[in-house]
Amino acid sequence: MPVQALSIDFWNTLVEARVNGRARQTERLRHLLSLAQAHRPKTTPGEVKEAFAETVRRFETVWKTRHCTPVTEELVRSIWDRLGLAVEPEAHAETVRLFQEGILHHPPALVEGAPEMLAWAAERYRLALISDTMFSPGRVIRRLLDAQGLLRHFDAFVFSDETGFSKPDVRAFERAALQLDATPEALAHIGDLRRTDVAGARRAGAVAILFTGVHEDDDGPEPDRILPHWRQLPDVL
Repeated sequence: MPVQALSIDFWNTLVEARVNGRARQTERLRHLLSLAQAHRPKTTPGEVKEAFAETVRRFETVWKTRHCTPVTEELVRSIWDRLGLAVEPEAHAETVRLFQEGILHHPPALVEGAPEMLAWAAERYRLALISDTMFSPGRVIRRLLDAQGLLRHFDAFVFSDETGFSKPDVRAFERAALQLDATPEALAHIGDLRRTDVAGARRAGAVAILFTGVHEDDDGPEPDRILPHWRQLPDVL
């Protein structure tokens, strides 16, 4: 069946997560340490870093084994619990907001060629964004895409914090196809991870296109096609 619609991953497909990633991490840890020391002055940076790292490890375990993603509020609460702190609701809410909106203040870089090829694809296909979310929820990613001039190219969005499931759950791809008025078999999905993007797309019956322009991933099933650079999209399709 010919491809009638496209779904596209966000992290390390449209944007490079490592760009400004350290700045986002530093800001989060600095905020956590300041608030933790306001409650318990002897709290050390090492304790905060370990609580943060353990929460990230827990997130990854849930993401990989249960195919869903804990939301930011839950992740921040986990950090307080690991530090043994009872943080006031207002301070907790401010911390959640800072974590969520970090990509607006320290945005990841657009992958080379992505804006031009999105514009090209939007003239020929209906487009959906499928993203597993961690600290940055769908509503914030939409704001970032709007600021980058890319939001207008998408007809549908499937964010794991909004649906309650994440790739490779076939429902993510079925939800995208439904919103695009297409069948999963008429959908081509582009993403950088074999375990989530390729495996999920293939299970749903969609064409699985592995994007290798940011990094090479060999952990998971073989894709139907490989996209080394966004400018090669017309030939790959």
